Amino acid sequence: MRDHPGKDLLNGENGETLRLLERPGAAHFVGVCGVGMAGVAWLLRAFGWTVTGCDEKRGRLADWLEGEGIGFAGPHDPGHVLSPPPDLVVRTPAVAEDAPELAAARAAGIPVLARGEVLAALSERVSTVAVCGSHGKTTTSTFLSAILRALRPDSAAWCIGGESAFPGGVAGGAPTSESAVLVAEADESDGTLANYRPVMLVLTNLDLDHVDRFESVEAFEEVFRGVIARTSGPVVYGADHPRASLVAASSPGGGPRVSFGFSGAADWRVVDWRGDGGGGQSFTLQPPARFGAAGAVPMSLRVPGRHNALNAAAAIAAAAELGIAPADAAAVLRERASLPARRFERIGSPAGFTVVSDYAHHPSEIAALVAAARSLGAARVTAVFQPHRYSRTRTFLRDFPAAFAGLDSLVLCPVYAASEAPLPGGTELELYAEFRRQAAAGVPAPVLADGLESAFRYLAATIRPGDLVLVVGAGDVNLLAPRLAAVVPQAEPPAMPLLSGYGTRAPVPFYTEIRSEAELLSAAAAARAAGRTPVAVGGGTNVFVAPTGCYAPVFRLCGEAFSFIAPAGEGEREVGAAFSGARLLAYCRAFGLSGLEALAGIPGTVGGWLAMNAGTRYGAFCDAVVGARVLRLSDGALLRLGVEELAPEYRACPGLTGCIALSVRLRLVRKGAGEVAAAMEEALGRRFDFAGLRSCGSAFRNPPAPERPAGALSEGAGCKGMDVGGAFVSERHGNVIATRPGATASDVEALFRMVAGRVEAASGVRLEREVRGLR
Repeated sequence: MRDHPGKDLLNGENGETLRLLERPGAAHFVGVCGVGMAGVAWLLRAFGWTVTGCDEKRGRLADWLEGEGIGFAGPHDPGHVLSPPPDLVVRTPAVAEDAPELAAARAAGIPVLARGEVLAALSERVSTVAVCGSHGKTTTSTFLSAILRALRPDSAAWCIGGESAFPGGVAGGAPTSESAVLVAEADESDGTLANYRPVMLVLTNLDLDHVDRFESVEAFEEVFRGVIARTSGPVVYGADHPRASLVAASSPGGGPRVSFGFSGAADWRVVDWRGDGGGGQSFTLQPPARFGAAGAVPMSLRVPGRHNALNAAAAIAAAAELGIAPADAAAVLRERASLPARRFERIGSPAGFTVVSDYAHHPSEIAALVAAARSLGAARVTAVFQPHRYSRTRTFLRDFPAAFAGLDSLVLCPVYAASEAPLPGGTELELYAEFRRQAAAGVPAPVLADGLESAFRYLAATIRPGDLVLVVGAGDVNLLAPRLAAVVPQAEPPAMPLLSGYGTRAPVPFYTEIRSEAELLSAAAAARAAGRTPVAVGGGTNVFVAPTGCYAPVFRLCGEAFSFIAPAGEGEREVGAAFSGARLLAYCRAFGLSGLEALAGIPGTVGGWLAMNAGTRYGAFCDAVVGARVLRLSDGALLRLGVEELAPEYRACPGLTGCIALSVRLRLVRKGAGEVAAAMEEALGRRFDFAGLRSCGSAFRNPPAPERPAGALSEGAGCKGMDVGGAFVSERHGNVIATRPGATASDVEALFRMVAGRVEAASGVRLEREVRGLR
């Protein structure tokens, strides 16, 4: 096969692909551990090819592949296609077009085919039932394959995009037998569905999807019309779905049309459906008139969801068209039906709650999943969702919130890119904002996570006995499922103290209010023994706890032991770290003490002022600081640090790192009370008036000169007046984020990230938050 020119045949004619596959050779699969790729690799091996593959990580299918005689070459490497060169390279859509292995293959003149192209071509060698549709095709393929394997074991074969013990593996059977019938899950995402010539087509439903490839509904439908035209036998389709019914009825070609569904117009009709509340269901399947009244089939399935009743009906209808008695097909499903991996897959044996992993990533699939979950009667149903692809997120932005209606809570993760570059309007931030715009009864206000790890920590802290936790998405969010299944739920929810000037709350499980030095020493020693580094907070006026929470020990100094002011030598005062900044300024005004006038109007405590070296361009707190008494966390030592050791700088006090300030010593100059008061009033006049705003002051640090201040950059990017949920950017100042009653921490987090993103897109400047974040 060396005479074939190097060419990417993803969009080539099927005849050219057939020519490449006409006799066995050597093939290398790039991304072989994906469920779709592994099945096609097995099928090509069954037709006599020597097959190897590689993947970014050694997935769980690698062992199975090696057991089937398919070599796993390890991580991606261009050397896989150069020494020795294969006759063919097969790629997964999950690998970028310009991946080094693919580029090396093309440069060496080795044909590069898409997975779907190869499967469609191989299906030409055997009588094929192609199962297609926007949703449910994996489960329908699994059900039909299991029926054929149980009742016609010598001729059954399958290649499915999902792992299942029923019928067994992603591919198997006897595809090379003379009487073989191959059940192929046919993929529309790359357009190769139209290349099949099946003896039967099963069309489950038809919702617009894969908008990264298809520019319109018409272009999407055309792929299905193409495969219908090439079908030599029956077209079995879902009668409940208007678009599927229209395409099936109006497309030329194909054999007789056979429908299934709950609809009264369906040939195979599902009636008397009921869920049993324990994850199963029962119904009656009424066959077409040609089977007679006695042909009604009582059904029960040990899987939940009305959508799975439709998948079972489709499988039985297709089996009947192959000559299998409906009662026999139904008996197989009653006795053995189970769902493929990541289709309402119960994970592990959690203590007192349930974890379900599901591949759903389209709004219609998610709505069906949530309905199935609610039917189980769990105390609470919560979910973690990872959107799949920016293009899909942007296209269905307005449809996602309603799909999650009925959940008690939802954690929203960043979009899984699947090789796409970010698209404006298609990130998790825009999706979060859409959830908040559609706020209504039943639609959850998501908790915005910055990654899978923070999502896990939040869920691990908030899962309760009796909960049902859904792990939802087509990316790598499924990695959370076994970790969540190992969580021991706590009887009580974690502390959610009010720690931020934004008035928002988030989990802080290790929050402690410290009222004496002895308590502080004891708590710090316990944290040290546990290997945890505590953080201290004051009034929270410059603190923001991430929506998913903070899991370090958080100490809040309070009470008289840390809220005092006392003379400490000529012109000096010792002030407790928990002493309010406003009280300190009032004290200075009353006694005519100068040195802190520039801080007029800045909220916070003395400890917070020190940690952030609070101030304005007219002066900073540490200008008056002599030193501080601190607790060093690494060994519990009580120290006094001079201002030189504190090393204050713009909006920071690096020398305080690893320490908690207990008190601060200030040097203040005595002046007339009226003079100090006038200076404070002047400072107030130069500052933004935060009166009436729930805010933490300036949101972002001013970038170094010669860049414009953060507020000007924000205004230039059009951020003034932006809002998400209950958080908004002030119309008076572009660097002030504030909140209304009812705002959530996720509202604030989303707005922080959206403003920063707009500024960077408009000016190229990446803003750094001034508000201290706790995560």
